[in-house]
Amino acid sequence: MQTDNRIKVQQAGLRAEPTYKILNAMTQAVRVLRKQKFSVFAFFTATSLFQAVQASPVDLKVFKVVTASSPGTAFVLGPSDRGQCILLTAYHVIKNNSDTEPLEIFTPKGQKFLMNKSSFKYDETIDLAFAIASSCSNSLGLPLARATTITVSTKVHIKGYPTDEEVTHSVRIMPFTATGRVTQYNNSETYDLNYDAPTKPGYSGGPVLNDDGRELMAVHGMSDTVGDSNDHNLREQLRVGGRGISAPLVYRFLKAYG
Repeated sequence: MQTDNRIKVQQAGLRAEPTYKILNAMTQAVRVLRKQKFSVFAFFTATSLFQAVQASPVDLKVFKVVTASSPGTAFVLGPSDRGQCILLTAYHVIKNNSDTEPLEIFTPKGQKFLMNKSSFKYDETIDLAFAIASSCSNSLGLPLARATTITVSTKVHIKGYPTDEEVTHSVRIMPFTATGRVTQYNNSETYDLNYDAPTKPGYSGGPVLNDDGRELMAVHGMSDTVGDSNDHNLREQLRVGGRGISAPLVYRFLKAYG
């Protein structure tokens, strides 16, 4: 019975951590809280320590992109039939960089890479951009979902780095996950997949995965709100979901430019 549960966890793209690692993380968290006298900073530091040990293999392969104006998310897909892998993101994440301004790519494994906008091929209408990855070692290794498998009410998980929140562990970062269900799929030319997951700015370019984490459903493009407000708490209440560029559109884009 224990083995079956562990297999289910692994199939869902999660890592079943040994009990001693979880206990160790909890112990560290308690020590931080005691040392900082239960301050707000200590709470978030302790939370980060515990969340770091729960990171899934997928989380470790979702990157943070820091640009001149629009920080976002990226990830590696592949390899292709030619053995190449690509770094994929939403075009608007890198749009405002000049060809020579550096794009900083940070990984949860503590690595940092510098790239230029000139390395990317992109389509502004579809809002996708990709560059050839130097290695396939960080690839998600997931197939693109077919249009026939994308249906309303399908559960999805969006990975990304919201600009107003960040999970850190030592010098490392970890992506957040927004979960919801597909509310509309219209197979249009851009942003053709809608979902009710509470995404935020910074998730742009992140992978949208199916429930068991075995297929790429879309690349996240934008958040939907029912209004706007300068009040942070009210603004969060106005979020009603997000939109993405579906896997079939990603396929067409890569076929046209790859």
